[in-house]
Amino acid sequence: MTKQVRIVAISGSSRVGSTNTQLLRSIAKMAPKNVDIEILSGLEKLPFYSEDLESHNLPTEIVALREKVSAADAVLIATPEYNYSYTGLVKNTIDWLSRPYAKGVLAGKPVAITGASLGAFGTVRAQAHLRQVLHGTNSKVVNRPEVYVGSAHEKFGEDDNFLDASGRAMLLELLDNLIDLAADVNGSEMLAS
Repeated sequence: MTKQVRIVAISGSSRVGSTNTQLLRSIAKMAPKNVDIEILSGLEKLPFYSEDLESHNLPTEIVALREKVSAADAVLIATPEYNYSYTGLVKNTIDWLSRPYAKGVLAGKPVAITGASLGAFGTVRAQAHLRQVLHGTNSKVVNRPEVYVGSAHEKFGEDDNFLDASGRAMLLELLDNLIDLAADVNGSEMLAS
């Protein structure tokens, strides 16, 4: 019997036509039946991280976000690249999830990274920076494959279908490796079939 795998997904863009949100929807469509991927919404409405809010009056939306990520088996992040790095939306979300220091819900949590961009290089630099930050949160990051979706405007068909066959195979491998890492970390039989 295969266990249901719960993955929360973070899009680094709140734009209505975001290719990174579209990428996450595509991955969710590709996922095996026992894998549920929930794309988190409303992240752009979170207040900027503040130790004052942390210690005195933690907003209810932060409590709910932490509970949702804590309950998930893994996290999937898709980020665009802004100014050679990942977005402020991703940073703020991670800052809230990483606290209290060394005890945040990202500590030990399996995480996979991808990203889509209109440019030819995909999100190479953004993902490199994000890996450094996730090292600081003590997350368990999937190392391979590194999936950079360049020329993203050409990669999606109707209903968020990902059209590029080799890219699709890499995305599925990334998802499989995230599921395997979640099974290792959580010590359970989470084999996607």
